[in-house]
Amino acid sequence: MNALIRNLIVSSFCLFIGVYASGQYSTKKYIKRNRKAQTITYGDSTIYARGLYNDSTRLFIGNSDGSMYYLNLKTNQQLLIFKMPHFTEMRDIEKYGEKLIGMHSGDDGKLVIMSLDGTMHILYLPEWKGVFFDGMDFLGKRGFIMGDPVDGKFSLFHTNDGGESWDRCPGEINAQEGEAGFAASGTNVQILNDSTYVFVSGGEISRFFKSTDNGTTWTSSVLPYYPGESTGPYTMCFSTDSIGVIAGGDYQDPGLSMNSCFYTTDGGDSWMNSMNLVRGYRSCVYHTNGVFYACGRNGIDFSTNGGKDWTPFADGAYFSMTSTDSQLIATTKHGSIRLFDLIEPEE
Repeated sequence: MNALIRNLIVSSFCLFIGVYASGQYSTKKYIKRNRKAQTITYGDSTIYARGLYNDSTRLFIGNSDGSMYYLNLKTNQQLLIFKMPHFTEMRDIEKYGEKLIGMHSGDDGKLVIMSLDGTMHILYLPEWKGVFFDGMDFLGKRGFIMGDPVDGKFSLFHTNDGGESWDRCPGEINAQEGEAGFAASGTNVQILNDSTYVFVSGGEISRFFKSTDNGTTWTSSVLPYYPGESTGPYTMCFSTDSIGVIAGGDYQDPGLSMNSCFYTTDGGDSWMNSMNLVRGYRSCVYHTNGVFYACGRNGIDFSTNGGKDWTPFADGAYFSMTSTDSQLIATTKHGSIRLFDLIEPEE
């Protein structure tokens, strides 16, 4: 081997080691820095939040008692803006224009539609009687809601006017025995584009469903979760039409990592098991700045390679997440949220 080739090999190897070491160091530094993440208490100690929507510096928080709080992230101004007795739990918050839409999970599905000027009304349709809403998503004025099966069929509704009126999706889906949705953080559904809806189910069988014609026809594929009343996918997030992550596990065994998280690179046609897994049950997956975050009852993990590998990030119990330009916002116990610095993907 001549000297030039040998020097090139040595230089390349040294460069690789340097980049690898730098990447490892930056990850450790990032995790250490966030051990002192800021905690903000906005409500009393009996509540926690699964519904979140961040609008610039304004954070809207939907809680386990059905209330909605407003929090100004710059001034820490806090305000209870919604609480009614027949709203027992708010699982999700979305926004269209200057309207907030809060989703009620209970015996009957309901929405609260609230303008930022303070006016509001409760929307309840006869078709929603007896429907437990699991998840909601909006893309512009188009919205999609999935609820548990009624009379053996999944409850699927959509809107094209920002949530003021809703229709049942034309395509019906028969649920199998013991199959339903999990309403962990309202993130088991997503609208990928103007014509594509996706959602996941769990229980005795777990499935991924996709419609590319606004709910007129559906395809499905079985997800390799263990069958059980509390097992399956609880949350899903696509960063593009092709790249997505599904997470969940067993709510009753939150430390079980095996078969808890899967990723796709082909829009959900196939799902692959992550190599380095999340640390157990996860109730919310969130994507920002090229990074996926997954939270649950024993912490938060992150992935910089589309869900293939996960790195432990923060300990504690977390329910839902969103972000600002620079911070990850995660809800936790006792009416509180925590603010973490966002990680920058390694090159």
